[in-house]
Amino acid sequence: MIPELSRVVDPAYLAGLAQVPTDQLRAMRVECSDLENALSYVRRLAQGRLDLLIAETKRRETGHGGDLADIVDSLPDVLSEGVRGPGSGRISQELDPPDHFVEPLVADLDSSVGPSVMAALVELGDDELSAAVIALGRFEDRLSASRHSLHDTIDALNTELARRIADGGESLSAS
Repeated sequence: MIPELSRVVDPAYLAGLAQVPTDQLRAMRVECSDLENALSYVRRLAQGRLDLLIAETKRRETGHGGDLADIVDSLPDVLSEGVRGPGSGRISQELDPPDHFVEPLVADLDSSVGPSVMAALVELGDDELSAAVIALGRFEDRLSASRHSLHDTIDALNTELARRIADGGESLSAS
């Protein structure tokens, strides 16, 4: 995906964690949180595109595809399907991910299925539509796997910080 993500999910990133100064450990956690927010944001963009492509596929299967007005009218329903209620199971975080992480991830998304494909949704042939669904599905799978690996890194950083606090060497107040 992006170099920063590859670096923080590499096992070498966590090597010698017990010897890393606490300020550096906290900076590592902030960087990983920023990356996680960027991945989450771009994943939702990908899922929105995928939802639209799948909805068009279903419309075509029932003989109603290719109608731009119908697509626009159905946007609220299509994009709200599968949205969960409050609470993600993870601690709430700042949801304004840094552009320097988001932009290359969006460029990767756009190289899979970009805005020009989405804008031409009603003109796509069935094979093109199917190929776009497959490409976005693969992109979303790669992003999900990256997020899982990143969560493992974040968990290791949090565990080390918690250990230091429990040992009495650190306080919670130092963010």
